[in-house]
Amino acid sequence: MRGAYTSGVLEVLLQNDIEFPNVYGISAGACNALSYVSKQKKRNYDIFYNYIADKRYISVENLHKTGSLFGFDFIFGELFHELLPFDYETFFSSPVNLKVGATDLKMGQTIYFDKANLDEDFAAVAASSSLPFVSNIVSYQGHELLDGGCASPIPIERSIFDGNALNVVVLTRDISYRKSLRPEFPRAVLRVKYGDYPNFVNAMQLRAEVYNNQLEICRRQEREGNAVVIRPSRPIVTGRYEKDRERLKEIYDMGMRDCEKKLFEIHTIMAKA
Repeated sequence: MRGAYTSGVLEVLLQNDIEFPNVYGISAGACNALSYVSKQKKRNYDIFYNYIADKRYISVENLHKTGSLFGFDFIFGELFHELLPFDYETFFSSPVNLKVGATDLKMGQTIYFDKANLDEDFAAVAASSSLPFVSNIVSYQGHELLDGGCASPIPIERSIFDGNALNVVVLTRDISYRKSLRPEFPRAVLRVKYGDYPNFVNAMQLRAEVYNNQLEICRRQEREGNAVVIRPSRPIVTGRYEKDRERLKEIYDMGMRDCEKKLFEIHTIMAKA
């Protein structure tokens, strides 16, 4: 739910007509990026503010019924087509190329799906947001997938590898944050659930180290003037499954304020491109 911060950042970018040729989205970032590319202002806000308390969106009941805490059938079904219609035409005709990262369980690596490879159900985006243990494995285009952040939480390296020398990075942790090197899940627990995917188990064990290394790359790129990093100006105190919409609105508003303070830097780095 720290993704509410990203929603606020992207809203300011939309309000200022700031568009990038390539956008990389991981997990909640991938979900937020959809409405950014389709240029639908306030849509991300309306999603979490109006539907976060809806059991169809997120609930233990979903987990018991379907194996997934998040109701992706509802999110990319009724919500996308009827309640808050997604502008598919603008999205797919936009010159912006969205790359969605999801973790391939067999390889234990994050793979990326270009916008041209996305279907209207956005299965790759659902996969990118499917957290281990509380989501089902998503099969898509011959891959078995879970949350992209399992293997590569911040896609800065992939962007640079693709030739993007200048980047604007949105983080949802403040500048003091470092992930504890203690594994989030013991290897024995991971093996019980994902024993058929040893590379994925290994990736999960290294997740904290990878995340901290990617943070350092962001900081180094920032110091060298090759990146603008937008991060929370103060620690975000919330649970991963926060359902208090007013608390999420506070996080969203902070994202807007922090991005507004970075607009000059964003315009400056864009002028270099």
